[in-house]
Amino acid sequence: MDGRAMREGRALGKGSSSKRAVFDLHCDTLDRLALHGSSAYPAFAPQDEAVPHARMSSLADNDAHISLDRIERYAWCQCFAVFVPDGLSGDAAWRFFEHVRAYFAAQMLEQADRIEQVLDAREVGSVLAAGKSAALLTVEGGAFFDGKSFERVDGIAEAGVKMLTLTWNGENAVGSGHDTECGLKPYGRRVVAALEDRGIVVDVSHLNDRGFSDLCDVATRPFAASHSNARAVCEHRRNLADAQIRAIAEAKGIIGLNYCNQFLSATSADPTHDDVLRHIDRIAEVGGEDVLALGSDYDGCDVPSWLASADRVSGLYALVAAHFGSAVADKLFFENANRFFARNEER
Repeated sequence: MDGRAMREGRALGKGSSSKRAVFDLHCDTLDRLALHGSSAYPAFAPQDEAVPHARMSSLADNDAHISLDRIERYAWCQCFAVFVPDGLSGDAAWRFFEHVRAYFAAQMLEQADRIEQVLDAREVGSVLAAGKSAALLTVEGGAFFDGKSFERVDGIAEAGVKMLTLTWNGENAVGSGHDTECGLKPYGRRVVAALEDRGIVVDVSHLNDRGFSDLCDVATRPFAASHSNARAVCEHRRNLADAQIRAIAEAKGIIGLNYCNQFLSATSADPTHDDVLRHIDRIAEVGGEDVLALGSDYDGCDVPSWLASADRVSGLYALVAAHFGSAVADKLFFENANRFFARNEER
């Protein structure tokens, strides 16, 4: 059974028939757990250094935003990002990727009865119907690209990576985030083509405005903004201008609603229900309902208190359904993202 069997925000099949379906395009949970207690790398979040390792070592149960215990009440598909910091490059960045990926692979084995890595996104529905959570491996930040070769496109494809965020905030061999104004580099344009050729979704979250424009010039397949909001609602450079929302929609892409406080509101330290609804409304108004998705950024930022862990998203669903209707809520929570990734497999 594929994603087309998922209707009305609920998974069909044994073990999942009564569960709300969720498809989240971005979290940083892997780094947060994989780096805790590491002798090779500092902790992902400084505050985690005071947390006992036993509480930050397992995907099953932890003190992070996302754990299997927290999401087991849902039919949940999670894009787990390996965040590669800007301070690393080339081989060092690749070793970092491999370190976090090894943690992910170990957790998939250890928790095989509860979660499964999906290598073909058309199988998400089958995994959920079996009563498991589904995991898609992604990458945030292409710092391991060396400016010359494309072997690491093959490497991440072989690891099952389904989406790559081209940059983080700084500059790498592909292009730059918002720390500079350089766009995609000539090599970066070729990386985009190589990613598309291997069926890896290109993600423009963190890419600066010039780079976004360059990507639109060269992209031949639908692309994503995995965790970005509406700049017209909150004027942060990480958010999308209306023209960018429209461009993603016209390319049949997807935009993941980011729960990060800074991207939801420029004035509130604890954004309200209305702050979130305004972003959904703006993205839908400019790009249409089919571009909406979730991109929580869980474990990578501070989020509103009422969304402070993954098990609280049912409140967000109820909020969206009350204001926009259950059909829109179902698209936002699962259907649009599921269709987007399933279509990407059809090359």
